Amino acid sequence: MKHSKVIITDALCLFIICLVITFAVAGTRAVFKDRIAKQEWDQTRSVMSQLIQADDFQEITVSAGNQGYKAIDETGDTLGYLFVTKAYGYGSDVSVMSAIKEGKVVGMDVLDASNETPGLGQNVTKKAFTKQFNGQDATLEVVKNDPTNKNQVEAVTGATKSSNAVAASVKEALVLFEQVTKSEK
Repeated sequence: MKHSKVIITDALCLFIICLVITFAVAGTRAVFKDRIAKQEWDQTRSVMSQLIQADDFQEITVSAGNQGYKAIDETGDTLGYLFVTKAYGYGSDVSVMSAIKEGKVVGMDVLDASNETPGLGQNVTKKAFTKQFNGQDATLEVVKNDPTNKNQVEAVTGATKSSNAVAASVKEALVLFEQVTKSEK
């Protein structure tokens, strides 16, 4: 009997500790939500500015699960579009930001490939791979060996699924670009 009382007391203490910590974390998140949102926006804006030089970025509505932004200059003219898309790689979704102008990729950045295989799949974040997407259009394809056509991108060695996920994300951004530009006409 005494042994079961100790177990119940210990379990109750552990439960209370977990409850207090959960509320403390949730409370901290609630208190700092505006600051967190601003930091996330600043980080997103920083990546966008590296892909397209613009005075402002306006969020646009795109299909569920994706994000879209219009890059505009000081006079309000559109300089291009940026889309955050994702596709499933080897271990999870790979998130990509693609900058598109006149139906071609002018820059892209892999935002998250952290669940891809370290040393293989995570190499899709390296410039040697991502710069291959510049100038690509909807005919883009991934090949395992040296590209023979201008619309081909060489996959990262040992990471074909991750490479295909990045390419699928970029292709999705190109589809979104077509949809957005048609709706604006």
